[in-house]
Amino acid sequence: MQDGKWLEVSHAKVDFDALLSKFRSAESLPDLPASALQLCDAIDKGDATNSDLERIILADPAITACVLRTANSAMYGGRSQQTSTVKGSILMLGHKAVRSVAVSVWVQSLVHQSKSSPKFDAARFAEHSMFVGFLSKYLLSALHKTKGVATAWSPDELFAAGVLHDLGLGLLASIEPTLFDRVVDHAAANGLPLQTAFESVTERRLGILSVAAAQAWKLPDLFIDVLMGFEEPLSASAEVDSLCCLHYANHLADITGHSMNTWRVEPVIEQGVVDRVGLASEDIPDVLELVAAHTKDFVAAA
Repeated sequence: MQDGKWLEVSHAKVDFDALLSKFRSAESLPDLPASALQLCDAIDKGDATNSDLERIILADPAITACVLRTANSAMYGGRSQQTSTVKGSILMLGHKAVRSVAVSVWVQSLVHQSKSSPKFDAARFAEHSMFVGFLSKYLLSALHKTKGVATAWSPDELFAAGVLHDLGLGLLASIEPTLFDRVVDHAAANGLPLQTAFESVTERRLGILSVAAAQAWKLPDLFIDVLMGFEEPLSASAEVDSLCCLHYANHLADITGHSMNTWRVEPVIEQGVVDRVGLASEDIPDVLELVAAHTKDFVAAA
C-alpha cells in the first residue's frame, strides 16, 4: 500500500450530496423498459395469471430471453428438466422469481450497454455479477437443505438480487466516469476492492447510491433490502441467512479470480458470516467450478 497515494486520493473533495441527487433522479439513470415495469406491477397486484405474465414477457424479446436462460441455467439447484417455453419457465420459477430475474437481468443489461468510463470492463462486470448471483443461489439452496433455514426469499430471488449487488459501481461508471476512474486508480494502487476504494475516496458507502437508484427505478423491495443489507449482513434486521449467502458469495468471487478487480486483493470476512453459511472448506473448489461453468454458459448465451 502506498500511504501517500492513499492520503492524496482519499482526501480529494467529492460532493457526495450532488452525486446522490443524480442517483435519486430517474432522469439521470438509463430508462427501465416499460415491459419490465409492467411485469412488476402485474405481479405485485397479486391477480395476474400465468397467461397474463406470458403475454407481457413475450412482448419483450430481451425479457423473454433472460427468463428462458435463467430457468434453464438453474438446474444445479435441484431441477432435472429444461423448458423451452415462457409458460414452462413461469411454472418452474414462480411469479416472484420471474419478476426479480427479469428486472435484474434487464437492469444489468442497461448498465452493460451504457456509455461509461474506459476503465469499466462491462464483460467482466457482467460475468462477476452472474457468478455472485449463481453462487448466492447455490449457497441458499444448500442452507435450505442442510439446516432447514426459513427465509422469505427463494434461492431464485436471491440469484436475481445477486446479479444487481454491484449496481452502484456500474451506474457510477456511466453517470460519473471521472470519479469511477479515480476509484479504480486508488483501488489498484492500494490493493483494495472497488467498494472499499469508493468509501476511502468519498468517505461514504457505495450502497447508498445503489439504494437510491433502485428506489428511483421503483424496483421491487427485495432489491432495495439486499442493497441495504448485504455489505453488513450480520447487522441486518431480517433475512440474515440470505444476506450472508450473498456476502460470502461476493467474498469468494473476490478471492478466486471472479471479481471485478484485475489486481490482487485480500478482502477479509467476518467468521460469523462464514459460520452462518456453513459451506465446508473442502467443498469450495468443486462448488466454484460448478458455478463458474453455469456462469460461462449463461453469459455465452446472452
